Amino acid sequence: MALSLQDTLATREFAGNNDIVKLTKIHVAIGLVALVFAGVVAYWLISPLFIDREVQESIEDIASVQSGEQAPEQLSSGAFIDADGFHKTSGTATLLKIGEKYYVRFEEDFQTTNGPDLFVHLGKDGEYAASARLGGLRGNIGSQNYEVPEGIDPLAYNEVWIWCRAFSVPFGHAVLQ
Repeated sequence: MALSLQDTLATREFAGNNDIVKLTKIHVAIGLVALVFAGVVAYWLISPLFIDREVQESIEDIASVQSGEQAPEQLSSGAFIDADGFHKTSGTATLLKIGEKYYVRFEEDFQTTNGPDLFVHLGKDGEYAASARLGGLRGNIGSQNYEVPEGIDPLAYNEVWIWCRAFSVPFGHAVLQ
């Protein structure tokens, strides 16, 4: 059975429209996946600006567990200062020694602008030390205790930093004296 030229063109036109429909569905699916991914990333980056996480850890949480009756020895302390007009931090940081372990404590007056991927680091003379990371920031308000990991000599540093790893920017630091 021979097809006329008109039938052949109609068949090709129909097949071409079907390919367009297939491509359009693929593009819509890719677009939806990209939109969902962008939404998740935007929420991760922006939501901390509107959400406060309050922590209330006591000094007894570390003193009683580590040393029984031994009292914590305060080695130095300092007040946090803002990194800039947008990233604000205030409160007191204290370096403690309990037994053979060192701790950095943020007192009850600690408060910082919340953000994504915030970490606590030690630093020296205006520079944070990436290798002297104490851990992720537990909350942007309230008292917190951070054990200094073995292998880090806290006496070699004179600052405590709140650092945003996602954007490589400081949120504030305290000079220990």
